[in-house]
Amino acid sequence: MKRQSLHNIQDGLFDVLVIGGGITGANVLWDATLRGMRSILLEKNDYASGTSQATSKFIHGGLRYLKNMELSLVRESLRERRTLAKITPHAVRPLEFLIPVYSLSEKLLLRLGMFLYDKLSFDKNHSISSDVMLPPYRFYNREETFHKAPQVRREGLLGSFVYFDYTNTNPERHTTEFIFSAKNRGAQAFNYVEVKSVKANSEFYLVQFQDRLSGEELQVKTKVVINASGPWADFTDSLAGVTTEKKLLRSKGIHVVTRKICREQCDVIKKKDGSHLFVIPWRNKTIIGTTDTKFATHPDELHVTREEILDLIEEVNHSYGFADLTLNDVDFYYAGLRPLVEDSKHLGDTYNASRKSEVMDYGDKGFPGYFSALGGKYTTSRAVAQSVVDKVAAYLKESYPACTSEKTPLDAGNYADLKTLVKDMQRKYPTVDGEKVETLCSRYGNTTGAILQEKQGGVCVLANGEKLYGEEIAFIAKNEDVHFASDFYFRRSGAGVPGLPLQEEQDKILQILQATLAWDDAKVKQDAVEIEKRYRF
Repeated sequence: MKRQSLHNIQDGLFDVLVIGGGITGANVLWDATLRGMRSILLEKNDYASGTSQATSKFIHGGLRYLKNMELSLVRESLRERRTLAKITPHAVRPLEFLIPVYSLSEKLLLRLGMFLYDKLSFDKNHSISSDVMLPPYRFYNREETFHKAPQVRREGLLGSFVYFDYTNTNPERHTTEFIFSAKNRGAQAFNYVEVKSVKANSEFYLVQFQDRLSGEELQVKTKVVINASGPWADFTDSLAGVTTEKKLLRSKGIHVVTRKICREQCDVIKKKDGSHLFVIPWRNKTIIGTTDTKFATHPDELHVTREEILDLIEEVNHSYGFADLTLNDVDFYYAGLRPLVEDSKHLGDTYNASRKSEVMDYGDKGFPGYFSALGGKYTTSRAVAQSVVDKVAAYLKESYPACTSEKTPLDAGNYADLKTLVKDMQRKYPTVDGEKVETLCSRYGNTTGAILQEKQGGVCVLANGEKLYGEEIAFIAKNEDVHFASDFYFRRSGAGVPGLPLQEEQDKILQILQATLAWDDAKVKQDAVEIEKRYRF
């Protein structure tokens, strides 16, 4: 089926074209749109289908980066943590982290780290919703630690430090909310559109691309190109003939979703090699991760092996008492690539390599108006986007306003606090069940009102026991560029991430998608097969 609007974009000239629909590209599109730039984003797969869907579900300051004395990176991360709590309060929740301590030197170093972390986050609760405010850190003695985390190794335990960051329950959806908020303000964005070449002339860039849904090859003109393709950045640069000065180092990280083995705090445990592993409470399941290994092949070839899953399980069973996990306990798994800018201090070392970002301006290399955003981390993506768009504004020499993305809520985040939002929705929709209203508000924030206007009814039960309502399925299908059932399952709703729902529940979801999007039976059957493949290992 042709997307007619793709033909329409061939007319006229864009100010900014963003390549890549992950969290960085999404933030660039949002920032540029807020400033009044005519902007478009192209993503060759689905939005948030790369690194942005493979996080540990954290919005965090990066406590461990203090080990390398990267104080400016930690401060930036903590500042951006608060910003995300301010503009997307529906997407973050306070999460307690517990770090066991086994030596006096470790206790001293961690106390110093906690002190610095606390001082660098001095404004953490300033101008944010009361339901996302973060408590201070504290130290638990040996007995208190046993009570809170009976699974941690007891031999030699002195106690534990506890501190707070945020959990981001569905970073895939969170990423797309920047894109859809920008589209609601006039931006253009398309998934399943692959850029094939970028050609410059004296006035603009001619970007040729293929619609992967129809197979058509089209083109668009733009004054500026921003490469925000993460682990694919160097390959994208080559499409324009750009030779990057910085070497991109790709780090592979995998996670597994298992039956619940931890309590309500995230336990930070040490692996055999001394690196850290998180045991994370998430949606009545546990996420275990992440690994950190150098990845030397093409990003398109990323996959998780059975051996990698077994190795991760073995690490947890060795370091975390009473886990006793087997492959049968793995309900889901995922992998992502961290795009790191290699530096001389940690050559080839992905675990200790900096998570700093760099914005490359290739104007002096013969490519004026071509920019690449390299490295960085999910939490700091908004700040990276601001830096990029500031450079774009200076290049275009137009009277664009200053960046406002730091204080402008996304559509879903535009409310005072969750309790008030729930009351407002209950007042506007008095006949709707209270549990449904609370659930939708916690997932979708201020978008809940639009969802409740859907006429679709019904409820599905997911693998973790959560309820998924017909109204949210229909709303997402209609409004959020869903072209395959996997888009809905794994990125818009997160319905499939806790595990494969029972067959009857899958059928309910697929029936609503089919009815809403007018899919034929053959497509529904094929999409169901592709979803089932995602759980094999």
